[in-house]
Amino acid sequence: MATTYEEYIAPRGTLVKPYYWLPFSERCPKCPYHIKTGEEARVSYVEFYETFGFPYAQPQSGRHLVFYELKLSSGTLVQKGHITNCTLYHLHPESMFFEIDGYLDTLMDSYDNIAYITLYSNYTPCNERAHYCINKLQDFLVNYPSTRLDIYFSALYHIDDYFSESGWNKEALHNLAALWPRVTLNPISSGTWLTILHRFVNGVPRTTLYNPVSPERAFADLSNADQIVAITGVNPSYLDVVPQVKQHQKQHFKPEIVNLYPFSQALPPILNGMALISPHQPYMNLPNMLALPLSMYPFQTQNIKPKNVVRHLNMPDASKWKKPATPLPRNVQLTEIVEVFEVPVKRSTNSKKPRKTGKKKKSTRD
Repeated sequence: MATTYEEYIAPRGTLVKPYYWLPFSERCPKCPYHIKTGEEARVSYVEFYETFGFPYAQPQSGRHLVFYELKLSSGTLVQKGHITNCTLYHLHPESMFFEIDGYLDTLMDSYDNIAYITLYSNYTPCNERAHYCINKLQDFLVNYPSTRLDIYFSALYHIDDYFSESGWNKEALHNLAALWPRVTLNPISSGTWLTILHRFVNGVPRTTLYNPVSPERAFADLSNADQIVAITGVNPSYLDVVPQVKQHQKQHFKPEIVNLYPFSQALPPILNGMALISPHQPYMNLPNMLALPLSMYPFQTQNIKPKNVVRHLNMPDASKWKKPATPLPRNVQLTEIVEVFEVPVKRSTNSKKPRKTGKKKKSTRD
């Protein structure tokens, strides 16, 4: 395997050049070490605020920052780190990290039982022609079929119609979400914000740790959830916001569900603030394209009224009833229940004599 990266030991982790030919440059303040591991991966609270838009609203800068965690099938943490974009060569973090024969590819060969990859990103991955981040993610998952990927994001990247390649990004996100439950796309929310602050950020104010998420940030998280549902048709597996913001969102924000493909059903957002999938549940050797579970499709109800059918019947002779030779199978199901009522027939007062028939029948009266 030909390596494309270079790794250097640092006091509290390692510094990695994702490509050996990357030089130092004043045009890119992060060059050439766009991957840092261990405690070297921590960033300042100011940088976290500018890139992730925390604790208020959306990101305030155009920079990309992705934190990652690699865990074994037992849940043991193997490595944590971060990846930044390169402004000199216009490289996105996911494009560099999931490169074939790159740094992550080598780690996967070194640790055969890495089962969980978690990304905490300020933007969703894109599939624009200069980057193809989601295509590389999908190629990586094909090469490592026993690995699960969970992506948490702070904002959606270039999905508005005024971006020329927004359609490609939406379609790629839709295809990536179709790998559920092996792949999940989740907006960062209350509990996850606190996890990132503890593991990847330095100099966090104490007031922020006690009350980490503002109402503006929580409302933005809910808006992100509604948008990702509209694009992918798959609900986030994890969302945690305060109840007051949920009520405000229900009253003032009605998302529009977009059906990108005629053969798929657009799903309504069902955001209940609960983790629907365990973050350490293994999905081994799953196929690349998984069908959505039936529970995620909208249940169509009809106003069916019970039928009361009234018929005039002659009661059969009970002595002629016979027990069937073979019992009915147990799997026979009744598709419609019809209630039958016997209504006594009143004799017409105008007729003087009863009608004569060929045979006389015994009449039984109650």
